[in-house]
Amino acid sequence: MSTPLLWDQFRNRMVFEARLVAVSALRIGRGQESFDPTGTDLPVLRGVDERPFIPGSSLRGVLRSYVERVVRSFESPPPPGEPWRGRGACNPLSFTDNCLPADQVKKWRQHRGDGLELAHRAWDASCRVCRLFGSTVLASRVRFADLLPVDAEPVTAIRDGVSINREKETVENKYDFEVVQPGAVFALKVVAENVTNAELGLLALGLQALARGEIDVGGFKGRGLGRVRLESPTVRWLATDDREALKAYLRTGTLEPVPDAEKQLSAWVDALIADLEEASA
Repeated sequence: MSTPLLWDQFRNRMVFEARLVAVSALRIGRGQESFDPTGTDLPVLRGVDERPFIPGSSLRGVLRSYVERVVRSFESPPPPGEPWRGRGACNPLSFTDNCLPADQVKKWRQHRGDGLELAHRAWDASCRVCRLFGSTVLASRVRFADLLPVDAEPVTAIRDGVSINREKETVENKYDFEVVQPGAVFALKVVAENVTNAELGLLALGLQALARGEIDVGGFKGRGLGRVRLESPTVRWLATDDREALKAYLRTGTLEPVPDAEKQLSAWVDALIADLEEASA
């Protein structure tokens, strides 16, 4: 088995921060219709302060989906019954294409080994993406904070929508929905720990695509909603083999910024591509 970068030691930490700007209207629905007779049919998600926000899980999901598709273009799944060993991208929602099927995990747990033994077995069996983003057995090593509004409260608006009868091609039902208006700015923060350069490349791949406007966020994307861009990216980094930097971090809780954030992201993507090419050679 390869040496796992799990949670038994503190090896490194990367913090990425940026401003996420809504280029088009943005809709993160709250998951249910409004029961307010004077309100909109489909309101946006709001926090305890009643301000719209973007859940970190929403952004994490679209970034994970993007990097899974990229990885699959380089690496194929292993033969049935063989462990993935940190290669490829499984389908975590499938019973047959999942790198950690529930029946296999159940057998490991019945073996009555300790938690660390189970973690090592899961690490060996996990695909490249699950090792970073986590699964039902392995804890994720990358965290996305909820994206809260920067400065003023985002402006929202109500838009009209219709449901079309597919046979008659006429309006079946009318409704309205709430959106966050273009120009709204949210604070993005991503933290990764105990990661290799190639794994940081997976994360950087998604962040670069987000910066280029290739990843939409939220619902109603087919209507053109959810287009975003990143501004003012910063990267801070700590490797614990640098003892002076580690002691400074333990004293103050601050991490040193990387001089050129975009250049560093590109370097991590290069490390990922090299690893993908080596694995597929």
